[in-house]
Amino acid sequence: MSLINVRRFSYTYPGAERPALEAIDLSIEMGSFVVITGPSGCGKSTLGKALAGFLFQDQEPVYTGDVVVNGTNMTEVPLYAASERVAYVQQNPEDQFCTLTVQDEIAFGLENRKVPANQINLQIAEMLTVVDGIELIDRDLATLSGGEKQKVAIAAMLALSPDVLILDEPTSNLDPEATRTIFHTLNQLLDLRRITLIVIEHKLQQLKPFRPKLIVLQDGLKVAYDSIDAFEADSCQKARSVNPLTFSTPESSRESVLTLNKLIWQQSGQPILKGIDLDLYPGEFVSLMGPNGSGKTSLLLAMMGLIQPTSGDLTIFDRDLKETRTSDLVPDIGFIFQNPDHQLFAASIWDEATLTLKTLKRLTAEKEAEALAWLAQLGLSDDLKRHPQRLSYGEKRRLNLAAIILHNPRLLLIDEMLIGQDLVNAHIWMSLLADYANAGNTVLLVNHHPDLTMTYCDRVLFMHAGKIIVDRPTLAALEQIQSLGYDAFLPSKKSERPHA
Repeated sequence: MSLINVRRFSYTYPGAERPALEAIDLSIEMGSFVVITGPSGCGKSTLGKALAGFLFQDQEPVYTGDVVVNGTNMTEVPLYAASERVAYVQQNPEDQFCTLTVQDEIAFGLENRKVPANQINLQIAEMLTVVDGIELIDRDLATLSGGEKQKVAIAAMLALSPDVLILDEPTSNLDPEATRTIFHTLNQLLDLRRITLIVIEHKLQQLKPFRPKLIVLQDGLKVAYDSIDAFEADSCQKARSVNPLTFSTPESSRESVLTLNKLIWQQSGQPILKGIDLDLYPGEFVSLMGPNGSGKTSLLLAMMGLIQPTSGDLTIFDRDLKETRTSDLVPDIGFIFQNPDHQLFAASIWDEATLTLKTLKRLTAEKEAEALAWLAQLGLSDDLKRHPQRLSYGEKRRLNLAAIILHNPRLLLIDEMLIGQDLVNAHIWMSLLADYANAGNTVLLVNHHPDLTMTYCDRVLFMHAGKIIVDRPTLAALEQIQSLGYDAFLPSKKSERPHA
């Protein structure tokens, strides 16, 4: 008997011209492991929210069809009743946090169900152990990395013991080792708790051993693929059709654009960055890798002057950062935060893409044409009046890139830019950044994708516990990473590297 039945379901967001989902039919058996995938913006998160009952809380939702979970029509019940059936882990964990501490966040749902305090404490410890995050138990949420926040969000939903657990890109902020652990643990839960698991995900290679049922969406429609291999083969073929963009070339130089010397940063008395020495040079595309909580985001924030080092020196474009305002760095440095919502300010795609150009008084007719080319390449040009907050998570990330890169900064600092990107868009993204570096600029990208690092990046930095423990050209760095025992950070297969 099917646990979930979706019959001819279509949904249109308020004010949208076309449906986000159209005539979806699907049936899911109890205890199934299901993966929903497809291009960024195709309706995956919308389908997940429909199954969880999130879409039907507006006064007049625009939909047709039925969504039935374990006998409950999710279109007809209030959200608190829907949550008794389905737990939903959102793509951005910050969107679902209700409290300030890790313990309070996991306890929140249990307290609302009047679970005894002693059982709540046991559940907190058990669920954090399940997600390999027991060391986070006494932390404030605001001090966690993106990956650590994701672990807490998953633990909070697992604690509720739902019939169905839906996870929207649950590993997007997680390092490869944590990703492998989470997927293995979730698969074990199928047997231990008879839970039905639905994962919205782009990281399909690590899911293949579990042989999940595959649901592929494209432009709001369900399309058929026989296997993960068939879908990824088709995606790789589409990724080869990238149209190159041209970039202006800065003056050639082999002097470092950025130098760190014995950089130390402490937070609440705890050392986060521990004596960082680093030089970045023009023309480099550098991948910054390492476990969650190792200091990658803190390092980028220090480079941009958004946190003040406790000690040490930082020179950027021959300027001492201690004597330079962050706003004065904007013409030369583009910074993309880990969370796309932290840097969306305008009311339309076009205004967002051109905001920095306007602020720097560089918006010319030529730049407007360049902006249109970027938005077209990144799949954002269909409706330039659309509000950025109505974009998917992956589309927001691509808009962040367009908005930051159009004023041609000589240094790009990008934190987890591949979150929410399908394979086609990830290759487009990396190819464009590689071309940008080849034009003489410098790109430093925090990422957890070893295969893409292998294919596109010139150099790899690997952090552990606040220190850079590997700093070498890509091939040599991957060999050293392997020798150090970080096998999860290695590519799944050998890749041809088009950029030497």
